[in-house]
This record gives sequence, C-alpha cells and structure tokens, in this order.
Amino acid sequence: MGRRYRILLVSSSGGVLLDLLALRPWWERHDPVWVAVHAPDTEVALAGQRVHWRPELSTRTRLRVLPATWWALRLLRRERPDVVVSAGTGVAVGVFLAARLLRVPSLWLETFNMTGPAGAAARLCSRLAAAVLVQRPALLASRPRAVLIGELY
Repeated sequence: MGRRYRILLVSSSGGVLLDLLALRPWWERHDPVWVAVHAPDTEVALAGQRVHWRPELSTRTRLRVLPATWWALRLLRRERPDVVVSAGTGVAVGVFLAARLLRVPSLWLETFNMTGPAGAAARLCSRLAAAVLVQRPALLASRPRAVLIGELY
C-alpha cells in the first residue's frame, strides 16, 4: 500500500465539506485528522473521525487571524501532519499560515461551485499553498498555478 501520511483536512460546512468528503478514497488510506467548523452537517458527516472543532473565521475580522494562527501552530506541532488540505473558508487561513511557518506543505482545492473571482480566504490560502487544485477548466486562466483535477462528484 505504501506510506501512510498524516493528513490535516480543514473544512467548514456545505460545499467545502462535500469536496473534501469526495476525496475519501484517498484520505481514508492514510491517517486523517480534521479541523472543522461545528455545524449540523459537519457533525454528522465527520462522526467517527478525529476532529478539532473551530468557529468560522471571517476574513473581515483580521485581528482574529492572529489567535487562530497561534492555535493552529500548536495543533500542527501536536498532530505533525505531512500535508494540510482545504477547500475553503476563513477557518483555513490560520491553519495555512501556521503550515507555511512550520514548512508543512498545503493543498488548496477550489470548490466545484467556484465560478467567479476568489474570495479573500481563497486568495490568501492559494498563495500559501504548495499547489492549487481546480475542478473547472475555466478557472485555469485566473489561477496561474492551478492544476486541473476535474470534477470530484
């Protein structure tokens, strides 16, 4: 089977969660741990998984990024992931900043429903990421470092 990687998956609820769940055939072969926004759908979908629950972080409240990054630094030192993967929202910002500081590679996955300009969290996290994965060919023009992986579901 090969090496088992420690994967830190970062998610909010809704479409972001669906995109990361679509990667289940990949991450279930490894050692996944989640950072997730506590919501009814995340609670049900992640039952039985190792989850660190976090509040949603709006990128409009920039001062909250500092404590979120500090928390993420401590988490990454404790969990020691080989890679961080997220498909979006503000909860990923502190984790991606911490991953960059600790030299942990990260992957940014654009959600399938993303058709327009990237939001603030997506712009920042995609700059910090080792790779940006997109599901739509149309996004390649506006995301120069992107790799097309096709639709996940």
